[in-house]
Amino acid sequence: MAREGPGFRGLSTYKPFILGVLVLFSLVMEGVLHWVMGIEVVYTQFFYIPVVLAAVWYGVRSVGVAALLGGVQVLGGVYLTGDLQPGSLVRAGILVAVALVIGVVTDLMRREQARMIEAVTDAALKSAGESAGWREGFAELRDRIITSVNIRRLREDHDVRGLVRALGHKDPAIQYQAVEALGDLGDPAAVGPLAEALRGDEYSGVRWKAAEALAKIGTPAVDTLIEALKDPDDDVRWKAAIALGEIGDPRAVDPLIRVLADRDHFVQSRAAQALGMIGAPAVDSLTRALGEEEGEARWGAVLALEKIGDPRAVCDLVKASGEPGGEVNPGTVSAIDAMGNEGFAELLRVLKYQDRAVQRQAVRVIGELGREEAIAPLLQVLENSDEETRPLIEEALRRLGAGEIPGMTITAERRRGPLPD
Repeated sequence: MAREGPGFRGLSTYKPFILGVLVLFSLVMEGVLHWVMGIEVVYTQFFYIPVVLAAVWYGVRSVGVAALLGGVQVLGGVYLTGDLQPGSLVRAGILVAVALVIGVVTDLMRREQARMIEAVTDAALKSAGESAGWREGFAELRDRIITSVNIRRLREDHDVRGLVRALGHKDPAIQYQAVEALGDLGDPAAVGPLAEALRGDEYSGVRWKAAEALAKIGTPAVDTLIEALKDPDDDVRWKAAIALGEIGDPRAVDPLIRVLADRDHFVQSRAAQALGMIGAPAVDSLTRALGEEEGEARWGAVLALEKIGDPRAVCDLVKASGEPGGEVNPGTVSAIDAMGNEGFAELLRVLKYQDRAVQRQAVRVIGELGREEAIAPLLQVLENSDEETRPLIEEALRRLGAGEIPGMTITAERRRGPLPD
């Protein structure tokens, strides 16, 4: 799909990238200058650049960056000297203190700035309104002048209509804050506008926040998100799939199973992840898909069942595990193995109580799992096995380390080859 370029969106869009590069460069300096060259102190002055920038941009949250860089340089001192150095601890503490002080001051300044902007805006509007001879509608007009201050106030007032209006703002940062606020409020009236935001500008970050907001609203958003699974934009489809998985409504199971055959592999994997998040309500539909679907859809069903880990699916996974030439699908083996002891116990029941064809496939799966606990059950089944099943059991026993079993019928040449058909 053709995509338009992101264009220039201002410094705020690139802050995480810039900060990430500076932190990465600091860590590289730590590794090269401290751990390799043995320089202990001077280079750490560079650490103040990302710490101060983080404090100015993100306030008190920058303490995490300072703690990371300070902790790494403390570990570097331990590496060089074999002991915890007081100097390293002091430098790390100073980094954290700088971040904390600048961060607190920055947060206070932002709050004061927001208060002043709000006060000036209110005063200007009141003055203009009084001179023009009107007073009614002042609050509505004020809310139409959208700023971060307004978004916070609209959130506090639970003003969904005002926040929806903010979704049309030209500044992606304002849109993002409005979407986040609508998600936190959880009002079903916001579902339609948030669905439009989900289909909006793919580069602003608003899309992902819209999907997250719809997931927070929950059940009222399910039908809208199911419809979004058909969107021509693969980015919209996978975000809608994840949101449906977070909601966990069983109505999304069959639509998500259809998405397992999506033309985009990433969308397929997100649909499988979403089904895994829904869990037990999806098991019956997924096991049916194992028998009815082919190719990518079957692979996605196996992946989802592995994430769910419900032993009820073991028999169907065994039936779906056959590959041409007698090979075993590794995905089904992985799915059964992920179910732990409960899945293994169910596999042994399949071995004993299913028809011969399923039993033979269960033997192949057991051989691939490599669990020695299966030796005794396999020996029991061996006693009454038919001519087609016996060589498979013997091969599985060898793989499990059981050694030669009296009366084995398999030839030496065949033992070295692949599993029999």
